[in-house]
Amino acid sequence: MCRIEFHAPAHLFDRVPHPYPASRSVPEWLKAMPMDRGGGGTVKRCPPFVEAMTAGYIVPVPFDITLSVNDQGMLSVDAPPNVVNAHYPVQYEGSPFANQVVLKFSNPWVIVTPPGYVCLIVPPINRFESPVVPFTGIVETDSYYKEINFPSVCNLRRGASVTLAAGSPLAQVIPFRREAWTSAVVPMDAAKRTAEEEPFTTNRHAYKEGIWKKLEYA
Repeated sequence: MCRIEFHAPAHLFDRVPHPYPASRSVPEWLKAMPMDRGGGGTVKRCPPFVEAMTAGYIVPVPFDITLSVNDQGMLSVDAPPNVVNAHYPVQYEGSPFANQVVLKFSNPWVIVTPPGYVCLIVPPINRFESPVVPFTGIVETDSYYKEINFPSVCNLRRGASVTLAAGSPLAQVIPFRREAWTSAVVPMDAAKRTAEEEPFTTNRHAYKEGIWKKLEYA
């Protein structure tokens, strides 16, 4: 079994919420959703959808942070000093989000993985309700012993305000092994494809019951 560690400075260790497995961060809207509706399964019954949401670990918002955009489009931030800063627009000029504000959320945690393992850092997966979307990145957490801050696009509209509560999901961290890959493009194995289809003709849950293998993050 592999082990990931999150290290914080002693003066912050007991002041900020600790990272936790993403399985503890299932949103209320998904908990409330039925497994089936209208004669078919909902996304709650879809293992790929749910397992992506529960993969890896959540780095939470460290302190309560309130973001507000006035009617003129100016963003204001109410947070402890140096927790949230703005990136200069020239740093992302020419990008699809060039006209939006990009904030940098300071992260108190150093992420440590075993040799040969790195981390994919993404916005909390399938959490489309969030007004803050961190950039996706891959970090060499097996050799980079520094805090990884989270540049994020702010999608708040004019006149809107939101409070990101301490402990709520900010970014999702998914460790994986660094390996070299090759690729190939080949014709489909028609017989194998036909055989794969057979269980699904009688059991709509064949994927979950016969193929899916739950990933464990503690």
